[in-house]
Amino acid sequence: MKKFIILLIAISFQYSTIQGQEEKKKKATLAVKVIQNSVAGFSTLFLGGFETNKNFDITFYSMFWTNPSFGTPESGSDQLLETGIGLGFKLMDGKLFLNPGVGFAHGKFFSDVAGTKIGEAVIPNTFVAFHNSIFDIEAYLAYYKSLRDREDISTKDLLLFWAAPGINVSDRLVLGGFFEELAFMNLENDDVNKNIQIYRYLGGSVKLKLDNGMAFRFSAGANLVTDVGASDEFYKVSAFIPF
Repeated sequence: MKKFIILLIAISFQYSTIQGQEEKKKKATLAVKVIQNSVAGFSTLFLGGFETNKNFDITFYSMFWTNPSFGTPESGSDQLLETGIGLGFKLMDGKLFLNPGVGFAHGKFFSDVAGTKIGEAVIPNTFVAFHNSIFDIEAYLAYYKSLRDREDISTKDLLLFWAAPGINVSDRLVLGGFFEELAFMNLENDDVNKNIQIYRYLGGSVKLKLDNGMAFRFSAGANLVTDVGASDEFYKVSAFIPF
């Protein structure tokens, strides 16, 4: 009887240890965000992360811009692909998420070079999100710095910034504003205009929070400034789908 009791204790201890190890296993996540913009067209963004024993996660992303003109050999810029890594910090008891990172652009979007180039531009970037019972705020800033600078080609940089501050109307609905701007910077092929504003959006935003972390956002409003003749109104729709 005594041996039987000892055997039960040993089995229970081993099961608890295995269960504890499974609970401590670090999570790995992956999500896709599908975006349609009235100027930039259609793009697909993959987002992932690995938990660590530190106070940050290791994050990665890949974004594929699929505007049809990008792939036209005569006049297109090739399909612009972004890949990058970063660090994700969860602060204020998880309410604030800060994700600085660095990416690389691949294609021929940032110069008039012929043919695809790997590592055509470097992209320092930062994503910020704050969520609590009242506020739902997200923002992103990225600067695309050309790396393929040669005497026989002309290069350009790109600035992208967007912000979507909102208020939780209910557990499912967020209403707020939306701002986004996209601009070419340091144009080498233009002696007069070194910077060109592609668009500067300002409008409203509706976000629907669905089950399992899924979210849908529709934004629309006015295009305040454009140097390339973009429409004076805009729309942007996105769907965030974690796996």
